[in-house]
Amino acid sequence: MHDENDNAALEQVLAASGVKVTSQDADAVARALARINSAAAAVLASLSFDDTIERYYRLLENDLAEGSGA
Repeated sequence: MHDENDNAALEQVLAASGVKVTSQDADAVARALARINSAAAAVLASLSFDDTIERYYRLLENDLAEGSGA
């Protein structure tokens, strides 16, 4: 989870890149980064190196489907 401080810091980082963002934009990016981080952590716990890339993308796709209510 992220909090308001994380969201404000993310807004600053994005704004420093020259991109104008709203709080909602920064929140959406923060949620995406949290999903990516979660999938990466799960892949690191994998016992088999052979399927890590496929597993990573599968975890992201599953999480995205769950988040969209599909």
